[in-house]
Amino acid sequence: VGGFILLGNRPGGFNDDDRRLAMTLTRRAGTQLASAHAVAQSQQESARYTLMGELVKEASGKTMDEVLALVLDRVRHVVSYDAGRIVLFQPDDTYVFLNGSGSAMPLTGPLQRVRNGETLIRNHALAEDGAPSGVPPDATSHTVNEALTPIRGKAGVIGAICLGRSGATFNQRDGLALNELGSMAGVAIENSRILQAVTGQASKLDYALDALGEISQALTTVTQGAQVLEQKTLETAARVTGASAALLTRTTPDGTQRVITSIGFPAEVNSLELDNGQGIVGAVMLSQTVTALADASKSFDLSSPPDLKAYGLQSALCTPMLEAGHLWGTLSVFDVKKRDWTEDDQRVLSTLGNQSVVAVRNAELYDNNQRSIWELKNLQEALQAATSTLDINQVLQQVLAGAAKASSAQIGCLALEDAGHLILKGGFGTDSKTAEKLALDLGGDICKQVMASGQPFMETMERKADSDSPLNPRAVLCVAITLRGKPTGVVFLANYQVGRVFTEDHRNLVTELAAQAAVAIDNARLFKDREEVILSALEALANTVDAKDPYTAGHSQRVTQYALMIARQMRYSPKDQAPWMRLERGVRLHDIGKIGVPDAVLQKPGKLTDDEFDKMKAHTTIGFNILSGLKMLTDELVIVRSHHERYDGKGYPDRKKGDELPMFAWIASAADAIDAMTSDRPYRRGMSLEVALDQVRQGAGTHFHPDVAEAVLDAAHNGTLKVIPQQSLYSDAPAIGAFENPVTS
Repeated sequence: VGGFILLGNRPGGFNDDDRRLAMTLTRRAGTQLASAHAVAQSQQESARYTLMGELVKEASGKTMDEVLALVLDRVRHVVSYDAGRIVLFQPDDTYVFLNGSGSAMPLTGPLQRVRNGETLIRNHALAEDGAPSGVPPDATSHTVNEALTPIRGKAGVIGAICLGRSGATFNQRDGLALNELGSMAGVAIENSRILQAVTGQASKLDYALDALGEISQALTTVTQGAQVLEQKTLETAARVTGASAALLTRTTPDGTQRVITSIGFPAEVNSLELDNGQGIVGAVMLSQTVTALADASKSFDLSSPPDLKAYGLQSALCTPMLEAGHLWGTLSVFDVKKRDWTEDDQRVLSTLGNQSVVAVRNAELYDNNQRSIWELKNLQEALQAATSTLDINQVLQQVLAGAAKASSAQIGCLALEDAGHLILKGGFGTDSKTAEKLALDLGGDICKQVMASGQPFMETMERKADSDSPLNPRAVLCVAITLRGKPTGVVFLANYQVGRVFTEDHRNLVTELAAQAAVAIDNARLFKDREEVILSALEALANTVDAKDPYTAGHSQRVTQYALMIARQMRYSPKDQAPWMRLERGVRLHDIGKIGVPDAVLQKPGKLTDDEFDKMKAHTTIGFNILSGLKMLTDELVIVRSHHERYDGKGYPDRKKGDELPMFAWIASAADAIDAMTSDRPYRRGMSLEVALDQVRQGAGTHFHPDVAEAVLDAAHNGTLKVIPQQSLYSDAPAIGAFENPVTS
């Protein structure tokens, strides 16, 4: 390992004693140096092994890429290098670099030897043979210095550590150290792979448990709805198993399986029905056991429904969903690739399916209870609405609307018997013509059957998918309105869209509503009869008032006719029954307050004094006060009180003007003035229509509402408004004068 060189200048030089002494010193020095060298080597090796052990520990919990990057960093403490890369071997005899840069390259040359388990020291190797370490070649010799060592796993060599030096070479000791490091790296990588697998499986199981927890929570939290839970079950099944597609089916009353929701299939698959033994779902229906198929084509015809072949699905896992030992449905997942379904996949899917059955059933019970509460609430509201009014038309409409709402019907019709025939009284969800055609024409036989038997009729019809029309119903419900044991009408309900059917609950609800409504209808009829008696008495009283003054006999009837002529010209129609009736009734009663005016004032042949005129004007408020206690009168009261108001606010009794009164009041005012101007009085003859129209023209915007004045002139021009003939008492009276009531300031 070394030696001494002794130099001297004494005479005679060195002797034998000097030689022996030098030899002794040399041997002792050699022993000391050898011992120190051995200690240094031992310490160095110990440091290497310590570093390798720490590498394994530090790599714990890291991904494989992180472990390999750590190996490359830590190897510098064992073997110095200028360039280094890690190579990963692929199953197809190619390799890639750790950073993933570039595509896979064929495994040739030195790396092929490393793949076979050999550690290579390549000093002064030609660069053209490859330099996997990435070290640049020497500029002069075009050679590289590299050390390549295999990374060994349980299944063999999985990669290589490739180091390069610029200038300096690698020695055998470097090779031994790298060889050990490669083995250590292999252990760290294997541990990382195991950890990833376990972590992935644990994560998968954790996710599955979380999903099952959500479904379990739904057992007590049922407000999400059955459809939401079914969809959540399917989504969870697909995510937990990593499947490409999924199906949830449910047993039908016929014993088949109907697809109720799906993932990864087109919409037309939903509602598809599968028979026993048909495909994997049909097989599970029969076996009622979990079935896992890595390659479904080996056991089933994939083109059979739901046609897995068309959607490129090759593997399948299907589990029955049981309720109290009976098949409730099936839960299936599919994959586009052939795969082995693990026991965990099967166990999780089976548990998920059975848990969801309980959750869905509870949700359905909750939905049914909520629906019953909703239906009963609608029934109560409909009955309250029907009994809150005595207007027969409102009662009928409220009954029909309540029945349609309680049964979720799209169209409703109500008809009452009159002289042996059913007459449509109301429609819901469509126009009256369509309602009448549907119920009394197309559904005429059904209505006759219900009227004859008194029993409700309910039926669901088969229709083509594209035949959604109100006149082509898919479901019909017809219930009799029975009073004192005798049918007096029908409620006819229909649905025309797919999936909308009537149930026994709907039939019971509508039957109950019709029975209660019959009483309300009868009460409304009685009230209407009583109302008509009262109104007839009032009209008789109004006619009596007219008769007290021979000059105004028939005045109320004539004013009523004039008012209706004007209303027609203004596009009001008798079909608008309520407003038309109120106009007619209000005008007939407009002068009923004259019953409180002294006969001397009413029958005075000459012009009234101011005091007498004040008494005459009081008939508007007297009439209003007489009639205001009758709830059946609404707009009529305005006409009675305000038929002497003027558009400019100079009328009486309230000096109303412009839009402060409804149009019917202005129509009544104009009609009253026309009859007053064209009727004979003791002090003047009635004006001709032409003169009266000229007065209307002049009074437009002051005495008369401009729109009403225009309607009067137009009606007279087209012949709609004509003077109503009356017997004259004073044909020799002068043809002068104007309105019956003078303008007051």
